[in-house]
Amino acid sequence: MKQKIINVEQSEYWNEKSGPKWVKNEDALNERLSILTNELFLRAKLKESDKVLDIGCGGGDTTFRVSKLLGDGGHVVGADISHTLLNHAKSKFSNIDAMKFVHCDAQNYSFDGNYFDKVISRFGVMFFENPSEAFKNILGSMQTNGSLNFVCWTNMMENEFITEGMDVITKYTQKVLPEVTKDPGPFAFSDREYVNEVLQSAGFKNINIDKVYTSISTKDSAEQDAELLMGIGPRARILSEENLSSEKMSMIKNEIIQLCEKRQIGKEITYKACLNYVSATK
Repeated sequence: MKQKIINVEQSEYWNEKSGPKWVKNEDALNERLSILTNELFLRAKLKESDKVLDIGCGGGDTTFRVSKLLGDGGHVVGADISHTLLNHAKSKFSNIDAMKFVHCDAQNYSFDGNYFDKVISRFGVMFFENPSEAFKNILGSMQTNGSLNFVCWTNMMENEFITEGMDVITKYTQKVLPEVTKDPGPFAFSDREYVNEVLQSAGFKNINIDKVYTSISTKDSAEQDAELLMGIGPRARILSEENLSSEKMSMIKNEIIQLCEKRQIGKEITYKACLNYVSATK
């Protein structure tokens, strides 16, 4: 039976990587995720000769960053299910011998067997319909002793970047944050025991899951930050479904701007974040 494809574009309430939305907000989101990305790369310990798979590469910035660390013999493949995002990535990063992009669903794509030394992902592995089967497929693409490193969200309520402004939106819409489940979505891997179970069932070894408290920061203005908060995640979904008047939308935005201003220290707006950094080997 053909697998049903689940990905970020189909996620119920996570809109920041849904093609045009991600492209529009790409620079703003990459800035905010920079601390998280730096930690992921530190843990992955990439070498110049590595052959690397970047799952859910989106607009290609993480893939490009990998390519800059590679030398002769090194190669990186950026894989994503979104044509829009991959076309955007190709438009930005062309003529780089050590890098290519592949449009595919990593759950069932026929990667070269025993090929990759390293597999990485920044928020790209939580959307598989069958995670165990997906990671079995990924494992088959890795060389013996190859390593997997990815970062994913923990509990939604421990991530202020996701929840900020929802009290305001609830006041005007009577809608609350969606319940978090293990269904495909940004918080599917928030439970460390579940992540460990998935990777073990797929055949991975030396599984380590670090819960890390950190932060997300931006130098955007409070107004710019409010616009982004209203344009991604569960907030955006609720607002789009409610079809509110321009007057109510303006009132919501003004109140969220005030929340952003309260967070502003100097030129930075900061949110508490909590992440699972996951590593494993073949």
